[in-house]
Amino acid sequence: MKEEGKYDATYKFGNTIVHVVSPQDMTPEEIEQVLNEFHRAGWAIIEELVEKGEAV
Repeated sequence: MKEEGKYDATYKFGNTIVHVVSPQDMTPEEIEQVLNEFHRAGWAIIEELVEKGEAV
């Protein structure tokens, strides 16, 4: 984790301040695993919406 105050970007939206911290370095295998998890989660959401008869 980065030291406090060390942000990659800071944005202000109205009265809200958003600090962005980039993730730690990852191997290609770790990146692939994260992408696969996102993909599975997305399909789970789509399948649930279809079961409920909602638009996808």
